[in-house]
Amino acid sequence: MDKSKSNKIFLLFVDNLIWVLVVLALIVFSLISKSFFTPYNLVNILLRVAPLGLLVIGQSFTLITGNFDLSSESTMGFTAMVAGLLLASAENGGLGIQMNPILGIAVMLLVGVLIGAFNGFAITRLKMNNFIMTVAMMMVLRGATYAISPGESISFLPKAFDWLGGAALFKLSLANGTKLAIPVATFFVILSFAIAHFITRYRRFGRDMYAVGSSRPAAETAGIDSDRIVFLVYVVSGFCAALAGLLDAGRMDSATPRTGAGLIFPVQAAAVIGGISLFGGRGSMTGAFGGVLLWGILDTGLNIAKVSPFWIEVSRGALLLFAMFIDALKVSYLRRVSIRKLLATTSIGLADPARQLE
Repeated sequence: MDKSKSNKIFLLFVDNLIWVLVVLALIVFSLISKSFFTPYNLVNILLRVAPLGLLVIGQSFTLITGNFDLSSESTMGFTAMVAGLLLASAENGGLGIQMNPILGIAVMLLVGVLIGAFNGFAITRLKMNNFIMTVAMMMVLRGATYAISPGESISFLPKAFDWLGGAALFKLSLANGTKLAIPVATFFVILSFAIAHFITRYRRFGRDMYAVGSSRPAAETAGIDSDRIVFLVYVVSGFCAALAGLLDAGRMDSATPRTGAGLIFPVQAAAVIGGISLFGGRGSMTGAFGGVLLWGILDTGLNIAKVSPFWIEVSRGALLLFAMFIDALKVSYLRRVSIRKLLATTSIGLADPARQLE
């Protein structure tokens, strides 16, 4: 087998490793507990990870361009709190405005977009470091969420607001005669990943994202407005974070100051485990979806197996380290292949047959 074929096989295996891990996790937890591989539990896993999935989409867009958005968890919490204040009655923790639910959702999404736009503006126009900028925004928004909250959960939100996160799209009749409700959120998160996959693979905007992440100077030389692309991916990230807040608040029928807290590390982990490179320019939305599934399977499976919460944290950290190791290994491998190809086309490389590709 020549090197070009072995290169393709290696990359194909690494890029699809996430699905091998998903299948293995399903098999292992199914053997550990009979209650794991059931229609109800599998649907419940997708429902629980739906907000995480939306955050991962936004994070994946920023990572592909070689950036970070660490403020998405706080954007999720802040937008959910804003919606709760506008929609709930004074008795249930709101401001008493009781805005029309559709208008409230629109305001919520607009706030998410504006937060993303502010991040994008500061990073592209003011040239602020994307890591420091989004960490600072994460802290600002989390503090602001507590500041505007009534100090308790805002509950009993309108049914129209709860529909996307908490309603059932349809019900399936199982063999034992019971009904299995398929949540709207489950369908919505799958549809969202499908749209994200279409954009990243088949639209110019998606190709420009990968170009910017692979080499920003080269992308700009090719005529791509890298600042515009980066600005837009932060807008997308803010929008996805607001949608995540809508799903979570709708499922729980409440908004709390803690909504979204602590999700940023699972978001990063799920994206990287799914093959989105921390170095930018590589990864797919199908892989990112696999990362979300794997995270949900492990979280649910370990809890069903009654594993200590401390060991669950250890397993999460170990999984993230493994993903980062695979990502670093892949980037190093691609760099070596690129160097060998470059040498093979130069006079020095051509003079040394050992450095040429077969």
